[in-house]
Amino acid sequence: MTKENVNIYDIAKEAGVSIATVSRAMNNPEKLRKETKEKIEKAMKKLSYTPNALAQSLVSKSTRTLGVIIANINNPFYGEMVRAIEDRASDKGYTILLGNTDNKFEEEEKYIDIFLKKQVDGIIFAGGRRISEKYNRHLIKVAENIPVVLTNHILQNKNIYCVLSDEAKGTELLMNYLIEKGHREIAYINGYADSYASIIKKENYLKILSKNSIPIVDELIIDSPSDDMRGGYRACEILLERGKFTALFAANDLMAIGAIRCLTARGYNVPSDIAVAGYDDIDLCNYVSPSLTSVTQNISELGSIAVDIMTDVLECKEAGRLIFIEPKLVVRQSA
Repeated sequence: MTKENVNIYDIAKEAGVSIATVSRAMNNPEKLRKETKEKIEKAMKKLSYTPNALAQSLVSKSTRTLGVIIANINNPFYGEMVRAIEDRASDKGYTILLGNTDNKFEEEEKYIDIFLKKQVDGIIFAGGRRISEKYNRHLIKVAENIPVVLTNHILQNKNIYCVLSDEAKGTELLMNYLIEKGHREIAYINGYADSYASIIKKENYLKILSKNSIPIVDELIIDSPSDDMRGGYRACEILLERGKFTALFAANDLMAIGAIRCLTARGYNVPSDIAVAGYDDIDLCNYVSPSLTSVTQNISELGSIAVDIMTDVLECKEAGRLIFIEPKLVVRQSA
């Protein structure tokens, strides 16, 4: 008899018990006497039996697999987030399946369908999401089947859990810093206008200006055509055509880096002529010139906590439904 051919019938025969008893030992061992369990374990060891993972999942109704959906694999923010999720999931005995949507609703639907067919235990939506009734209805429908964890997005539902950076506080920290440095003409490059993160940042950008009696100049506010360096570059070009400003705040680091490149190409010195700051504090902030002032979202912590929440839910432990992570201002050379 080879190791691959060993089954519960062989184990039952070797241990001198019924097949039902062997099955119970695998799935509900607490219901067996200690002596019976030891007898079965001894038979398994002698026959070099390893339980089949798929068979176990059919019984336990768990594949110990988590689906992870991100918006843009090219953005280092998501790379750092996925790494943290994968590391924490591995520590807890789970593997992950990854889906990159490129900010397309149809791609998200596709990956959710794949994940459900593969019977993942839950899905983590990593990073900010667009705010629309279509997206929200979609998430609620998914949550009818399995638990959902959102990072940097809020949606209230009995099977949806949220962990996010306090972006209102982060925007306040950065804006107050720029104002304290003497800036009153502060341009703002927003991300996708319908994303939760962009909405919160823009609201608080305007709030801090008003609080400090600084006039709001609509021409100095722009929604970027894309949330990457190219988008930041193009948005900065348009802002320079519209009016004068001494500081620029971009809703993420990639757009801020694009803006720095635009300013440098046009002969501006950063920060002497125009100070620039971003948001997220991705690793790249340390390696551009000048190094980028930013607000850290604690990306690794966001990813780790998302997994902790998910596994707590799956293991029937109490889990936080809405958790905020404290942001921090990281001052570097650009502002």
